Amino acid sequence: MTLQSGPFDPGAEVQDTHLVLDNSRGQLSLWPAWRAVPAGWTALFGPAPHEACAGRVEAGRG
Repeated sequence: MTLQSGPFDPGAEVQDTHLVLDNSRGQLSLWPAWRAVPAGWTALFGPAPHEACAGRVEAGRG
């Protein structure tokens, strides 16, 4: 069995692998930078390393 990384896995810390998205409801989402931004969402932050994006989502709109 081979383990593969998924689209939300952190990846290398020095790579800009993720985005923070927001929608009209004010919801935030951690999103892989290589995927197209879904309809109804816009990029609020990034691309940036996973840790930076996860911290931004955790902090909220602050």
